[in-house]
Amino acid sequence: MTLVITTCTNRKRKPVSDNLHVSALPQAPIDDLAVDWVCRLAAADDVFPARTIYGGRSFREAALAAELLDARLMVVSAGLGLVSADARVPPYSCTVLINAPDSIASRVTGDFSITDWWQALGAASPFSQSFQKAVSVTNGLICAALSDTYIEMVTDDLCALPAAILARVRLFTRAPLDRVAPALRPLVMPYDDRLDGPDSPVRGTRGDFAGRALHHFAKYIHVAGDRRSVGDHCAAVGSALTGWRFAARFDRQRLDDDAVLALVRKHWDVERGSTARLLRRLRDDLGVACEQGRLANLARQVRKERA
Repeated sequence: MTLVITTCTNRKRKPVSDNLHVSALPQAPIDDLAVDWVCRLAAADDVFPARTIYGGRSFREAALAAELLDARLMVVSAGLGLVSADARVPPYSCTVLINAPDSIASRVTGDFSITDWWQALGAASPFSQSFQKAVSVTNGLICAALSDTYIEMVTDDLCALPAAILARVRLFTRAPLDRVAPALRPLVMPYDDRLDGPDSPVRGTRGDFAGRALHHFAKYIHVAGDRRSVGDHCAAVGSALTGWRFAARFDRQRLDDDAVLALVRKHWDVERGSTARLLRRLRDDLGVACEQGRLANLARQVRKERA
C-alpha cells in the first residue's frame, strides 16, 4: 500500500465554531496552549471526515493523486497533528504561518518555534498519530506534498524514520533545497517552474505546486508495483520535463488590500464569485500581483458582505 501525505489548508468547507479559532485562545506558554487547544478540539460536537473539511486546489490534487495510487491519504495539520483523511475531526482555524489571523505564534508567550508546537500538539491531540505508526502499515512509497513551512515542521519526524523506510519517501515541494534538511534533499522530486508552463498538463499557481507535482507523478511517472529507487524516480521526472517550456514572466503591480477588494467587488458577478476565476482576472487581465491565499481571504470578506 502506498501512503500519500499532504498539508491542511486555511480554506475550510465546514463552518468553524468561535472557540475553535486560535485567536480565541488566551495567550500562554506553548505547552499550556496545546493543552487548552486540544481540550477544545476534544469537546467539539460537530465532527466530519477530515477529507470533507479542507478546501483548495492543492488538497484536491493530493486527494486525486491518492486515488490514482490507490493510496491511504493523511494530512499534516497545524491544528490536529498527523491525521487520517477518513478520521472524524472538528473544523478549526489554526496555522503556524506568522501574521495570519489564527496564527498560533500570536498566542504564545515566550519562545516559539513551529517544531515545538508540532511536538506539543502531537503529544496531546486525540486525533494525531505518529509518523512511525502511520508508515508502519505500508511497504510501498510514501509520497508527501508539503510546503517549505510544513517540511520544516515535520523534519525531525521524517529524519527519525529508519533508513529503509526513508528510502521510500518521495517529497513534492516548491521549497528551495537549501531550506530542506540535508538528509531529505535527495528525496525531493525535481519538479520546477516548468510545471506552470504551457506544456504542463497540471498548470496552476505556486500555492498548489506541491499537490500538482504529486498529481503529475501519480499519473505519469508511477507504475503498478513501482519499486524503483529515488534516483530512478528523479531521472524519470527529469525526463518527463525535458522540452517543457517555462511559464512567461510578468511584472505585475502590487496593490494594498483595499485596492484589491475594490477589484474583487467590481468583477464578482462576472466571475460568479469563483476565487480561481477572480485570481486569473487579477493576474492575467489586470496585471495585479496577488497570492492565492490572500485572495481567498479577501474573497471570503466579499462573500460575507453579499450574504
